[in-house]
Amino acid sequence: MKKTLIALSLAILACVSAAAEILETDHYSIEYPEGFQGMEEASRGFEAIRSSFDELFRFAGGGSLGKVLVLADKAAYDEYLAGIIGTPRNQYLFLKYADPEASRLVLYPAQGKSGYAAFSGPDLNRQLLLQYLYRRINEPPLWIREGFQAYFENLVYDPSSGTLSTGGYSPWLETAKNLASDGSRYLSPEDVLSALAAQYESAAFYPQAWSLVKFFLSTERGDYLRFLHESFVLLDSAGGEGRNLLSQAENTDLVLERFARFTGPSGAERDFTLWLERQKTYAQMVQEGMDAYSAGSWAQARASFAAAFAVHPEDPMPLYYRGLTEYAAKEYAEADRWYKKALEAGAEPSTVNWALGLSAMAEGRNAEARAYLTTAKTANPARYGERADKLLKSLPK
Repeated sequence: MKKTLIALSLAILACVSAAAEILETDHYSIEYPEGFQGMEEASRGFEAIRSSFDELFRFAGGGSLGKVLVLADKAAYDEYLAGIIGTPRNQYLFLKYADPEASRLVLYPAQGKSGYAAFSGPDLNRQLLLQYLYRRINEPPLWIREGFQAYFENLVYDPSSGTLSTGGYSPWLETAKNLASDGSRYLSPEDVLSALAAQYESAAFYPQAWSLVKFFLSTERGDYLRFLHESFVLLDSAGGEGRNLLSQAENTDLVLERFARFTGPSGAERDFTLWLERQKTYAQMVQEGMDAYSAGSWAQARASFAAAFAVHPEDPMPLYYRGLTEYAAKEYAEADRWYKKALEAGAEPSTVNWALGLSAMAEGRNAEARAYLTTAKTANPARYGERADKLLKSLPK
């Protein structure tokens, strides 16, 4: 048994020994492999993301630097975790210990990447947030821990400009709306705010914690935002000059009592439900655009497709329908532009070339029309062969 423990300890030390360089920033002490390129750039990203946490939570500063351990690669990461928790992970991990000085965020660079790009993504954002929360609060309320992890997933740091963007659309919206309509899995605001660890399945709790956090931050009702900020103050002040050492249940009750002063459970549920109903998923944006197009409401169709494009610019369907909208509105140059975007995004070539051919015909660009219609016919003769022949015969030579 002793030999096994010694072997594991040596394996862990071997992994860590590769991290021969140490970089200290305002809030982090980062140990990383000698020769890794771009650690300073990566650290600026870490600091920028942390600053967004500070802007929201405004916890008291001070204390020692947060420890970050960067291992050489995924293999070294797996070996390190095998000696700590006994199992590998496909995601980064914040290792939390009773002694905050022993806690650390463990990372590894993506293969073939350097600088901030080697770590960037929702997983990094989540683990940086956990490290931030646990340095001030020993056991934060579950909804704060889970809901804000999901909320901050959208943060994107741009190393070239040093700026941080939040992104307006979350992939959790559709799941949250689906859960809200499922009576067996729906969680009311009171359910979410009072939840303790392992009380609900993560697949149901995480998206609904996100939706409640998003509601607090974006609703026009200022009292909910005020409740949120007062909750942070309560949790922070419970730590005095050190850390908040209350249990999760105690911190949860502390926040729940404050929530009761703002609004009753039924009022909060009504406000939240109305807000969630008004949030449009990507599928709803596309469908509303298609419905507006069918109804001849060009302005509404444009607005809906533009909103969809902002969320998923790579999806050819709204691009193609935006082209149809412009064609119907007799804006042929715009129609061509959106059709070509759809083609670049992977839309079915024969369909788009047929549409481009009709647009060119409408403007009298007969040579272009002939080329597009011929391409559509060649690509899909069963669908466009006969129809293209009729139009081609009608074009002037």
